[in-house]
Amino acid sequence: MRENEKYKKKFEKRILARSAVICILAAIVCSSGIIGLAAQDTEATVNVTANAPEYVLGTFDASIYVDSITDFNSGQFDMAFDSSVVNVTDVGDGYLDGETIPVSDWERLDNDTIRVILEVSGIAGVNGSGNLATIHFAVVGEVGAKSMLNISNGLLVNTEAEAILAEWINVEVTVGTMPVQVSVNAPEYVEGTFDASVDVDSVENFNSGQFDLAFDSSVVNVTDVGDGSIDGATIPVSDWERLDNDTIRVILDVSGIAGVNGSGNLATISFEVVGTAGDKSVLDISDGLLVNTEAEAIPAEWIDDEVIVGQQ
Repeated sequence: MRENEKYKKKFEKRILARSAVICILAAIVCSSGIIGLAAQDTEATVNVTANAPEYVLGTFDASIYVDSITDFNSGQFDMAFDSSVVNVTDVGDGYLDGETIPVSDWERLDNDTIRVILEVSGIAGVNGSGNLATIHFAVVGEVGAKSMLNISNGLLVNTEAEAILAEWINVEVTVGTMPVQVSVNAPEYVEGTFDASVDVDSVENFNSGQFDLAFDSSVVNVTDVGDGSIDGATIPVSDWERLDNDTIRVILDVSGIAGVNGSGNLATISFEVVGTAGDKSVLDISDGLLVNTEAEAIPAEWIDDEVIVGQQ
């Protein structure tokens, strides 16, 4: 019974403290229509940004970054997210130019929204740049799933009980790792014969893959496809074929299961010029697939190039 009574008193104390903060903020919201109007003509708007990695796996943090705030005393905001993709596990204090910004409380409004309440003890106020809070997330969605981290109902208050004008900026996260860039790299101006390398940046555990390359066969024509090289390891072109007059398909296969890591090129494509000066052709890479040693697709961004017949 004593433990239950102790817990009950502690819980009631927390509720009373939280209620006091909410009442203060509510009073400020009501009065900001009067007090805040005077401030709108004299105060600059601060930016409050949800700052999170673009690509996320496992767990990650989103900081609520604020830029050059003055006399900050208290505030609150809601954050909405797609709970089928990411889920909030905790909310930690913020930090502004050496001062801790305590999260006095946070709660779930529903499965997809939390409310965070901030309060700085005393009346001195806090100045500077930093973050108002750090929100801890766990990823629950599948690779490729996306979620907005959407801030709303934000309110920042200064030591004079005036609303601080603020712009609240959202962010989007995607489940997975950042895609590697695969780009066609050819001279801008071409004559006679030339090579186009299919470059890759920072690939990990690469094992096999393929891509199609389309071109205007009235301007340039493929004569051969050679092996690639990534950080000293040869990337064999196991086969290539013409799908039609304007498209080839290239298949890559790295022997063994160790995989290849690093940057370099997947293949080198040899061309001959058949057009006349001023003709142009896009070297359009499509239907690309990179596979790692676990037989999983490696996320990749495929980037085209363009050549012009003639001299610069």
